[in-house]
Amino acid sequence: MGNKRDLTDWFAELLHLKDVPFMGVPSYMFSIEYWLGGIAASALAWQVLTGLLLLFYYEPSNAYDSTMSILHNVSFGSIILSSHLYGAYIMIFAVYMHGLYVMLKGGYKKPRGFQWILGVLLFVLTLGVSFIGYSLTGDVLAADAVDVGRGLLTALGMQSLIPIAFGNGTELDLFSRLLAWHITIAAAIILLFLLHFYLAEENGLMPRLKDSGYKVPAMINKNSKDLPPWWPRNFIYMAALVLMIWGIIILIPSILALPSIYPSIPILFSPYPGPSPTSPQAAAVPAYPPWFFLFIYKMLDMPFGLKIDEVLSMIAPLIILLIIPALDRNEKLHPLDRPGILALALIGLIWLIELSVWSAIQPGVPVNPSWAALVMLPPLIIVITGIYATHRSWVRIRGNAFNGGKAGNNKSSSWILSKSTASIIGYVTAILAIIIIALSLILSPINDGPFIGVSWGAALLLLSASIFNYFYVNYV
Repeated sequence: MGNKRDLTDWFAELLHLKDVPFMGVPSYMFSIEYWLGGIAASALAWQVLTGLLLLFYYEPSNAYDSTMSILHNVSFGSIILSSHLYGAYIMIFAVYMHGLYVMLKGGYKKPRGFQWILGVLLFVLTLGVSFIGYSLTGDVLAADAVDVGRGLLTALGMQSLIPIAFGNGTELDLFSRLLAWHITIAAAIILLFLLHFYLAEENGLMPRLKDSGYKVPAMINKNSKDLPPWWPRNFIYMAALVLMIWGIIILIPSILALPSIYPSIPILFSPYPGPSPTSPQAAAVPAYPPWFFLFIYKMLDMPFGLKIDEVLSMIAPLIILLIIPALDRNEKLHPLDRPGILALALIGLIWLIELSVWSAIQPGVPVNPSWAALVMLPPLIIVITGIYATHRSWVRIRGNAFNGGKAGNNKSSSWILSKSTASIIGYVTAILAIIIIALSLILSPINDGPFIGVSWGAALLLLSASIFNYFYVNYV
């Protein structure tokens, strides 16, 4: 143990890590819900890494063939390409969950209003860069996506933007323009993320609502002597989290790409591009968008006209999210003291799920007005009625609930892993990871890509488990 601590201190002194003004956090914050933003950042790092590798082989002049060449002819190409796709999926899912968690917890209130606005802009840019990246493959779904993009701009009377967004009509200009936009938006995401991270460090993570008295400003005292320093505690936890997310990003598409599984995977979740838009197979592929755009796709089938459908599905939700800090300016943080925002979050989530499932089942099918009312109105009525009734009950018992004392650590009700057992598990998982990586080296990086991906994904998860066990032994 002493040697490990000496090595840690040497590493910290070499890079002056103890001088970095990052904020430490209380022990209870080493829980997944507090690190959803870190999960999104981990996926972003993977996207940057794999995106740079793909740039070496991607040819805008021959988008589909160069994509398939990466898949079939480049060493580890299938792993890089499929994990780049699923890295975007994981990042988008993490951003969704992070935004919902912050919204329910009141994290948009002062002093974090601008931090919330940056988060909303990052969410929009993430969807935008994913749409463009999805279109760069040149497959039939990419062709459909570009056609939809042109149609949306036309419906809004913005035809003049089509050459800027999609080029002058030639394949080379289209994919050169898409690639330029993809890189530009990715760079904007990185810059805004750095600003978002800076504000998060300045404002600090939100403490438990009960610890803040359910009132703003909910802040942790950075100068508290009881607050452990970020190095090496936060660094070790984040390292384990990064390896875990990278392992998942590699493992899931590699499993889906296994020869015995791949033929039965729906095209919505396929780890590889679809057929070429000029191939005979293209006619049998429905015009599906990526799964994270399914709800918008179904909203565009609503019976209000395409322009109004666009406003309702994209512009109106964006405006609402951006002005939430202005709409909810009271000092209360408990969700039941913010019934309007709670209802908005739940209704939005239910509609998103309903419309996504509906779109997956009936892609591109126009919606009858009666069906729209049948699907959309019941959740609205049930949620508003239920939250109103719950809020009325909450007001009557609020005082007793708040006087119940601050949240404590109840260790007696949960099973605790012994430190010695955790150490053994840490060593075993690290050894297994090394063995799996060594065995994967005998496989062909071109022909056995899915099997190598499964091996590497499992190895990263095992390394993550080993570091988590180290963290538990030394810092919990």
